[in-house]
Amino acid sequence: MWRRVPYTLLCVAALSAQEEPGPDALLARIQAKAGENLQRMPDYVCVQTVDRAHRSTPKEAFKTLDTLRLQVALIGNREQYAWLDARKFDDRELRDLVGRGAIGTGNFALHAKHVFQPRVAEFKVRGEVTHQGRRALRYDYEVPWDNSSYRIRNPPHEEVVPFRGSFLVDAETLDLLRLEVTSDEIPPELGLDRVSTTLEYERAKIGASECLLPKSSELTLVALDGSESRNRTKLGDCRQYTTESKLSFEAPPADTTVPVESAEPPDLQARMTMELSLESDIALATAGVGDPLRAVLVRPLRDGERVLAPAGSVALGNIVRLEKQGQPFDHYEIALEFHTLETGQGRYEYLATMTDAGPATGLIRQAKRLNPTFTRQHKAKMDILVREVPRGQGVLHWDAKHGRIRKGFRMRWLVSEVR
Repeated sequence: MWRRVPYTLLCVAALSAQEEPGPDALLARIQAKAGENLQRMPDYVCVQTVDRAHRSTPKEAFKTLDTLRLQVALIGNREQYAWLDARKFDDRELRDLVGRGAIGTGNFALHAKHVFQPRVAEFKVRGEVTHQGRRALRYDYEVPWDNSSYRIRNPPHEEVVPFRGSFLVDAETLDLLRLEVTSDEIPPELGLDRVSTTLEYERAKIGASECLLPKSSELTLVALDGSESRNRTKLGDCRQYTTESKLSFEAPPADTTVPVESAEPPDLQARMTMELSLESDIALATAGVGDPLRAVLVRPLRDGERVLAPAGSVALGNIVRLEKQGQPFDHYEIALEFHTLETGQGRYEYLATMTDAGPATGLIRQAKRLNPTFTRQHKAKMDILVREVPRGQGVLHWDAKHGRIRKGFRMRWLVSEVR
């Protein structure tokens, strides 16, 4: 029979198995731990690596699309994301940060919290099984539509859906080992037949606490036409997320210095063109979306005679898309984004769009026509692509026979906004 039981397994303390309690007693023990375990869960941050793949039919093998590398944090019961080199977490949702392609959230902690929060799921005991050589207890669960906050989005549609699944806990410690989440009651306008996620857990030390964290997950989306998208995610380098502050009740020391007028750093301006040169190679076969980029300013930025940013200033950015295409021949489509300029006088955040790049061996020129064609010819310039380049990005097409964008590769970027 189904049992509705509040359940939380994150940061569950090891429990003695000197007795063999019945199913109801075991669930009651887990229920008693739920509130305590939630309070002990610290804010923390991990590096998340996502390998994305796709296949057109179940008979085909999955073809790798790209790799994403991000920072993901659980802060105040909310998942937040940022690129690896970012100084702060982005306010945008993950789907907006990454752009296109299948992506899922909740793997970090929220799936487990959703399933095991009070009066949400109904549980059914399935008995003892073996999981990776360990004795484990299996439970099935269901979360009806009325209790669900699981959202599936396929623009322009977004719906809340019910879900079900199972989980395994260690028979001795009651540590969560595995959680499966499946939804197959999906409104047809979303274009999906089934969405499923499987998470594997292990213990990790976060600050002063030892917690159960998901070490890996696999998300699979099956479309109504039978095509499948698969994301395999690994979490690593997990650490406690803290901010530091200092309180002092002492009077501040008297200021004996003579005040002088300090020069304000000059402001960058919109409509300026920055010529950048890559500081290191990009190995396209191993690079991933989210990888940090560095480039240097080739020529100083000037406002008349005033130098706003000297040559050699460092521009920081990221790879925001990296896909290998097979038509009309093997080539990569790479989208870059540069967002910060560091000078000796300050740090500026800006929005810029690439207007030109090259020349370089491997750079593919695409003619500016309604039906563009590719050529491998080495050109001094790259024509503006017919496909719309997203504002704030630069898009390159690169012959796969030349698997590196070399250090010193030059690009021109038009600044459209200074933040």
